[in-house]
Amino acid sequence: MLEYSYIILGALFLLGAFDDLFMDTVHWVKRLRPLKITPDQWKILRKFREKRLAIMIPAWQESSVLEAMVKTNLRRIRYQNYKWFIGVYPNDPETLRIAFELQTKYPEKVEVVVTDRGGPTSKAHCLNNIYRKIEACGYHPDFLAIHDAEDVIHPDAFTAVSASGSEQDFIQLPIFSLPVPITDWVSGTYLDEFAEIHLREIPVRKILGMPLPSAGVGTFFSRAILEKIKERFGYVFDEGNLTEDYEISLRIARLGGRQEFLLIRDEKGEVVATREYFPHEFKRSVRQKTRWTTGIALQTTARWKAFGTLSKGRFSFKNLPLWYALFRDRKSLWSNPTLALAWGLLPLGLLNPNSLGSSSLLLRVNLALFLIRLFQRARFCTNLYGWKHGLMSLPRVLLSNLINTLAGFKAIFQYFSAPRNQLRREIVWDKTDHRFPDLGAA
Repeated sequence: MLEYSYIILGALFLLGAFDDLFMDTVHWVKRLRPLKITPDQWKILRKFREKRLAIMIPAWQESSVLEAMVKTNLRRIRYQNYKWFIGVYPNDPETLRIAFELQTKYPEKVEVVVTDRGGPTSKAHCLNNIYRKIEACGYHPDFLAIHDAEDVIHPDAFTAVSASGSEQDFIQLPIFSLPVPITDWVSGTYLDEFAEIHLREIPVRKILGMPLPSAGVGTFFSRAILEKIKERFGYVFDEGNLTEDYEISLRIARLGGRQEFLLIRDEKGEVVATREYFPHEFKRSVRQKTRWTTGIALQTTARWKAFGTLSKGRFSFKNLPLWYALFRDRKSLWSNPTLALAWGLLPLGLLNPNSLGSSSLLLRVNLALFLIRLFQRARFCTNLYGWKHGLMSLPRVLLSNLINTLAGFKAIFQYFSAPRNQLRREIVWDKTDHRFPDLGAA
């Protein structure tokens, strides 16, 4: 019985491992690295006409970070033609007070949008309120972006987006965790995961023609594509999805929207990206990833079905990039539990090698592939945070797997235990507490 368990788990692990190995191979063969922009090139880019940008900031109970975020980024950003649109709730007096103080102090840069009902509603509902205000107020942006109230925006991020060309419908900048102490294990898992996702996963997706998912922040939409989406579907952001950012990015891809992932370095060699702190408590991390798993792997699947196409049709090779992207986005539902079960059964196999039987070779192959995975994670983490964090990414993979596994089980349980008539109910904002770094006069 134990041997059969090893064979089943080994086969599932092998499927996921070869999938990741394929992505690794494409990344290596294509030599996908952040593009270095020289100082002279940046000087040229800064002379381009600045496109008008509307930065949407949904804010529910963000009084502890909102003021510092806006003031710090206003000081840092080397760009002029943009405006913050801060969505706040009428029953959140502290955030409301700070938002209006910012509007009074920076009238040319800050516009407060009070939602049409009290919170918490959903992040999508807040974003839809902001979008309607932008439509109605006479501000006509070339791009609309999503940012959170804890984001540290790179000084040249808006310049890079503006210079990328008017033909893009969707532009995503990388998102990374701000550095944390070596001893901060839970936050450290985000260093590892986002370094690998945005230095390997998304660049490979781009080169393969796969849909590019929104990271929730640092995402820029052309005004034309949002108008097209509203006309086609009757809404912009899906208020029945916990990951409205991911859902709308796939809708854009399905409609044939042109997507871009900007992976570039500034004059000092730093990747132009959005940075923020992620949860540093175990329970909050599980809660956050439960939300992500529910929206990406369950709610979006229920909305657009297994193959995610907008219309029914026969098999077509042109849909393969989309289907492969959906497979990778949903495989966390089984890959993380598979790895967790494998770790649980491993001691039994070590204590009784005879129980492995014919699965012995399969397990050795999987072990080799797992070591490649560890090397890759450490390599990308080291690239951004140095060798100490790179080494710590090796033991942190166990904690990361535990968090993701619990989040997957919790998402499945909560989703399928809900009454059928509630599966598409309006989602109430389930947010984690935010921190903003003290950047001084940086």
